[in-house]
Amino acid sequence: MKHRINGTKIVPEASIPQVKIQHLGGREYAIQHGHHHHQAFLIAEDKTAKTSTWWIDGHTYSVQTQSTLDELLNAMGMGVQSQAGADKLKAPMPGMVLAIHAQPGATVSKGDPLIVLEAMKMENILKAPQDGVIEAIQAKVGHPVEKGAVLLTYAS
Repeated sequence: MKHRINGTKIVPEASIPQVKIQHLGGREYAIQHGHHHHQAFLIAEDKTAKTSTWWIDGHTYSVQTQSTLDELLNAMGMGVQSQAGADKLKAPMPGMVLAIHAQPGATVSKGDPLIVLEAMKMENILKAPQDGVIEAIQAKVGHPVEKGAVLLTYAS
């Protein structure tokens, strides 16, 4: 696992032998780094987005955790972070549009299936990355799309 704190990549705890993290119960943790002791509290956690917010010694930190697979998916444009907060849904890979489950003016919730894209003989269900209203659909059933092509847009 790799972590980013406030956008800066850090190495896993196990690779730094002088760092020890102890769970004290609930949302409270103790961190020891060499001779330095820190008090930490987990403020918020979103397991779906693999993010958390921590209070450590009076400072707040946003932490994003990524596995090797998460990094690969993000590089391919298919990861959670690459779609979050987007006003457009883009094709994460080249493929053929098999089905469209939304229409302009429709209200969708995060996780709703929007488009089925066939790529490398596999059907990929592209889901809504956020709640919103569909403004326009650029994709057409039976038509090929290239990676990065805008499939639909959200109303602003």
